[in-house]
Amino acid sequence: MENIQNCPVCGSPDSTLKFKAKDYTVSNEMFHIVTCDTCQLVYTNPRPAANEASPYYQASAYISHSDTNEGVVNKLYHAIRRITLKSKTNWIEPEKKGTKELLDVGCGNGHFLAAAKEKGWNITGLELDPETAARAAKLTGITIAPSLKEIAPEKQFQVVTLWHVLEHVYELDEYFHFFKNRIASDGKLLLALPNPASFDANYFKEYWAAYDVPRDIYHFTPATISALAAKYGFKLKTSRGLIFDSFYISLLSNEYKTGNKRLVHSFIIGLISNLRAMLGKPNYSSNLYLFEHA
Repeated sequence: MENIQNCPVCGSPDSTLKFKAKDYTVSNEMFHIVTCDTCQLVYTNPRPAANEASPYYQASAYISHSDTNEGVVNKLYHAIRRITLKSKTNWIEPEKKGTKELLDVGCGNGHFLAAAKEKGWNITGLELDPETAARAAKLTGITIAPSLKEIAPEKQFQVVTLWHVLEHVYELDEYFHFFKNRIASDGKLLLALPNPASFDANYFKEYWAAYDVPRDIYHFTPATISALAAKYGFKLKTSRGLIFDSFYISLLSNEYKTGNKRLVHSFIIGLISNLRAMLGKPNYSSNLYLFEHA
């Protein structure tokens, strides 16, 4: 395990324990979730070192790297994925200009890349897990890069997407410098992130499934992700709620808390979370942020 000595957003060495959360997916270990005293970034600390993280992803229950449809939660996840793929390609369609180059970081099994390819994008994918990358390569017909360094240096991207990926990234500085240098001057950076300031996060507290410790090492709110992006010359153009996430996360959170998915209760909590976000601040269970060069 390693300790983060300084907040990656503001550099402060001071943080306060928010609570302890359990890894329900793989290890059943407990992890500390802390809040920066200065900028309020929420992060997991201590955390597995980068070279220790891989075992925490080795579970069939880790849905983003799986195509199984076994069980209610997996069926729900994959049904929603079919719907959201269309939404995702619609969201990036206005940015299809110039060379139409798109990079999906943490592309998983490649379903979004394949959908974007069908819409006429020139696709590039990055995936750290070799087995998952192999599935993405088979689906998309392209070679999937295993790291930023393996992406063709001459490429400038009109759109770079990270769908629930940045919260896992150890090398925030390296990645944001890449975005700054490799996204076209009129290009866009799209980040989909869970939001610990949402109603469902505050309701479930340490049982909130989107903390997903220790795989999620950062837990960004709208304010903290905007502050981090601003350090590297990006400004927020717009954001939107990912409305399905509150229902799915509430199902998992109820199972963690009570041992039962409590379908009706989970639906109600998800609905309340979305309604509150619609009527107030953009505190959906997950948000999609669209950044551009400042």
